[in-house]
Amino acid sequence: MNKKDKILTVALPIFAKNGYENTSIEEIAKKLEITKPAIYYHYKNKKELYNEIFIKYFKNLEFKDSLKDYIFIMGEFFLQNPNIAKLFSKELACEMEHLDTETIKVVSKTLKKLISILKDTDVNPFFIQTLIVASFTTYTNTLEVRKKVSKVLNNKIVTEFDVIDEIYKVIKEYIKK
Repeated sequence: MNKKDKILTVALPIFAKNGYENTSIEEIAKKLEITKPAIYYHYKNKKELYNEIFIKYFKNLEFKDSLKDYIFIMGEFFLQNPNIAKLFSKELACEMEHLDTETIKVVSKTLKKLISILKDTDVNPFFIQTLIVASFTTYTNTLEVRKKVSKVLNNKIVTEFDVIDEIYKVIKEYIKK
């Protein structure tokens, strides 16, 4: 792994835990056991580093032309990258204020593909995208919460389930109507 990728790998969970505002380059450098100037050699500032995380993860997402495949790919993406799910949730909550236009273009290719998939329906692709992303990021970010709630409710709820299949069934039913 090259230095730039190592910096991104170490920075991701820190940003995911603390958010953009509460993460410092100093904290990332300390975790890497390097100096701040060593990070600045690769990234001109915190914002560039932060944006590069999104670009790295979202740029290689490839979709097929079916809703089922789209939901499966998005699900696998967030389930396999829980820190991205957490970070993306935080960034959506603050209206993508920390993302540059080029980064937003890369991230938005997911919506662009969904628009294409849903072109013959009368549903709003942004609404469907919101359902998909919110469902996966919430599922990924709340496992411990679900366990606590289940315990309080005397294990009356299932804490782990096939979220990909559930989302697909709900959206497919919604689109039919």
